[in-house]
Amino acid sequence: MSENLNPNELWDQISSRLFPQIGPITFDAFVDPLKPIGFTEDNKRLILSVPDDNASAITEKWKTELEMNFVEYATEITGRFIRPDLRTTENTDEKNSFVSAPVTSEQHIPFSQDAGLNPDYTFDKFVVGSGNENARAIAKAVAEGPGKVYNPYLIYGGVGLGKTHLMQAIGNQFAKDNPNARIKYATAEDFLNDFTNSLREGNQDNSNATALFKKTYRSLDMLLVDDIQFWAGKPQVQEEFFNTFNALTKANKQIVMTSDRYPNDIPDLQDRLKSRFEQGITSDIQKPDVQTRVAILRNLQDQNDLDIPNDVLQLIGEAVDDNVRTLEGAFHKFEAKIRFMNKPATIETAKSILAEINANKKAVVTVQRIQDVVATYYMQTVEDMKSSRRQANLVEARHVAIYLTRTMTDKSLPEIGRAFGDRDHSSISHAFNKIEEQVEKESSIKELIQDLAETIKNG
Repeated sequence: MSENLNPNELWDQISSRLFPQIGPITFDAFVDPLKPIGFTEDNKRLILSVPDDNASAITEKWKTELEMNFVEYATEITGRFIRPDLRTTENTDEKNSFVSAPVTSEQHIPFSQDAGLNPDYTFDKFVVGSGNENARAIAKAVAEGPGKVYNPYLIYGGVGLGKTHLMQAIGNQFAKDNPNARIKYATAEDFLNDFTNSLREGNQDNSNATALFKKTYRSLDMLLVDDIQFWAGKPQVQEEFFNTFNALTKANKQIVMTSDRYPNDIPDLQDRLKSRFEQGITSDIQKPDVQTRVAILRNLQDQNDLDIPNDVLQLIGEAVDDNVRTLEGAFHKFEAKIRFMNKPATIETAKSILAEINANKKAVVTVQRIQDVVATYYMQTVEDMKSSRRQANLVEARHVAIYLTRTMTDKSLPEIGRAFGDRDHSSISHAFNKIEEQVEKESSIKELIQDLAETIKNG
């Protein structure tokens, strides 16, 4: 599950999928009256408040018809097995039984005393394989000796490979060993929002807002920041993080970060930040091999008290090779089938969920899709890629998009030229040849092209 997904957001997404499935009459009677209260402490159930006057009918409808839909949609959205937990108003008042939904934006509390860590993200639950064993070893060393040799520590790699899990495992281990430690997990967007909110409140005569922000982040024992590539092209927040970084490292406090790419490949990231990141150590996480994927599935099986034959786990592990998140989603979809639809844990059932996944994930490869994916990765716009601008990062994005268009579609050079701002075929040929040469000589470029192609194909 996305670490920052709150109960309200999850319920909004699930209910929006239920509406076209069940129709307005059933939706108004059995879905709309429910309100999300929070997750249970183990994050395995979403608690929904049911009106007392119609609780019996609503609960029965959910038990017989709607619960399975909920589980399927929750699995697709979060990648985890989450069930609905319907409670009347009286039962939702139980003390310490759930993690309440966040306050609304009008009641926004800028800084929580909670570290923001997911308790499921531990080293014990992180399956080690050839693609992540080095990253895991360094993470373990950081957790055991924070602020010393490996500071800062940056983990980079593609989406859904376990970067956040590994980073939060460091925080959870450190918290376990040091119960009074001040730890904060935040996404790069969280950091940006906290910073801009402090500036806004400071401009509204709340002179303490900026000081509170600085105190919160600069007095930590460990700061964990997810997805720092989000700061690309945002100099003001980079400046603030630079100052926060210096304050923490000077005090020998640990910083751990994740990114979807190596820091030097993040466009418009200040050189002095890159230099600071190089003071510590970076490690990448690669896609898990088949053996690791099957081990992940066995681990999930044990966690969920299931008995699934090895040949079934092997089939799923071989078929789902995108990333760990997709693999977990496939497992939970299979789990939902055998728990709620009484399907047997067999090869046939596994093939049925794999067919559903493949039917849903394959996207039509078009020039527009290639341009959109590449532009997003390079944090550019499609319009800029079609323009005559010659900034280095933009030119690279344009060349990569042209190469992928040439290799993934049947478009001719003139057709590709028209799709990229009416360029002549010689320019297209030059761009293609340049990337082709780099793919042959540079493993990093080859890896990037493979990852982008997979994203384009899989949706």
